Amino acid sequence: MMKNTKNTKKTKRTVKMFAAWDYEFEEQEFNRMSEQGWQLVSGGSFSQKYEYDDSVVYRYQLDYNNDVSDMTRYEETFRDAGWERVNSTLNGWHVFRKAYDPALPQEEYEIYTDDQSRNEMLKRWRRVCYIGFGMVLINFGNDLRILDTSDAGFIGVGLMLACGMTFGMLIAGVLNINRMLGGQKNKRPYPMKFFIIMLFLLLVAIIIASAFVLLQEGSYHALGLMCGLLIGAVIVAVAAVLSKKK
Repeated sequence: MMKNTKNTKKTKRTVKMFAAWDYEFEEQEFNRMSEQGWQLVSGGSFSQKYEYDDSVVYRYQLDYNNDVSDMTRYEETFRDAGWERVNSTLNGWHVFRKAYDPALPQEEYEIYTDDQSRNEMLKRWRRVCYIGFGMVLINFGNDLRILDTSDAGFIGVGLMLACGMTFGMLIAGVLNINRMLGGQKNKRPYPMKFFIIMLFLLLVAIIIASAFVLLQEGSYHALGLMCGLLIGAVIVAVAAVLSKKK
């Protein structure tokens, strides 16, 4: 007679979001979880999956490079230095880890052994922020057009507030990156969780307002806005799913 074997494998997911320039805080979170026995399986854009294993403690490091032409060679470069790639995300982040030995110096657990390599990574993300500035400004002009319409004016106000919050986050990001390029430590000007919650509530309010205007007045502006928001939500959901280990 076959015995039933109980699966003792323990896994859990967390939902935490970090700005790109807060990657050091994300590394600290992975390290903290590892010390508690939870080892990272996949770190995604919006959630993280862990597996319980208290037999080892890891130190994690993140690298941002969205232009890796040969992943095998890229991974081997880090493996030669003792790093194991945990996973990569679609937006260009790569998570590495190394078994922790407290007898070794801290430098053994840093991917960037020189300032030049680290600064190159930060400059890559600063360029992404500059692109974000352009996209927000283009959308801001569209919001002004919506604001000028009689049937969807208050929706335009909501969109302008969302653009303002995004623009402020990007400014804070560039300032933080410049501070880090200057050799200073990153400082969060606001709690990331608070910003995400406020932005989410604002988007929900805009969707409800758009639906109201659409039902009451048949506004094509509201219909277009709702379709845009729904498409954006689908893109975010797909990115969250595809950002798992690959």
